[in-house]
Amino acid sequence: MERKHADRLRENFLEELAGKRLVILRIPDDYPAAHDPALIEHLRTALSPHLSSSS
Repeated sequence: MERKHADRLRENFLEELAGKRLVILRIPDDYPAAHDPALIEHLRTALSPHLSSSS
């Protein structure tokens, strides 16, 4: 997700996002497929600080 996407979400879902944090991971959209192992590892690394350890 890019900042413009986050802005669009805030515009369209202001009430639903109230009090919630929207995280932009800044992962480039240059992977050949959603199941690409490099993308999955990149997502795991980028998401880990934002997820509780009990998940």
